[in-house]
Amino acid sequence: MKRFGFTALILFIASYASAYPTVGDKVTWNGTVNMVDGTKEEIKITKEVLAFNKDTRKWTVKYEADIGKDRTSKISEVEDLYSPDRYKEILASCVEKGGILEDITTSVGMYKTCKLTSIGSDGSIVEKWWGNLPFGVVSRKTQDASSQIAKRPDLNSILTGL
Repeated sequence: MKRFGFTALILFIASYASAYPTVGDKVTWNGTVNMVDGTKEEIKITKEVLAFNKDTRKWTVKYEADIGKDRTSKISEVEDLYSPDRYKEILASCVEKGGILEDITTSVGMYKTCKLTSIGSDGSIVEKWWGNLPFGVVSRKTQDASSQIAKRPDLNSILTGL
């Protein structure tokens, strides 16, 4: 009986992982940001799916970011959210698009990811590890091109870890 319960739990977890996006999905990333003055600030970013409107086919997503003592919070509607199909597309074309396939281990598990690097219009270097989870990003690292530190935290681009 114990073996059946364990097997059922594993199957439930596996089915949940492929069932996103769905209302209630919530992902939190934690890390640090290097400030211009040489200090480090703790960063915590959370995204959560609050609702889905069947008529407009839009998702309501809550975004919260804490950097040190500063907090930003917003709720927005989006037409498209990251999905298991999108993950499969990214993995299949990862190397072709200049990415690197990497296994990333976090405090909540191990993920097979595609690490993609891009350069922002301001010259910043952004590395993202895309995995199979709601919102897609397992880890993200942003560096200012000239000083290799964050001049001012951009809450949508400076986060590391899950």
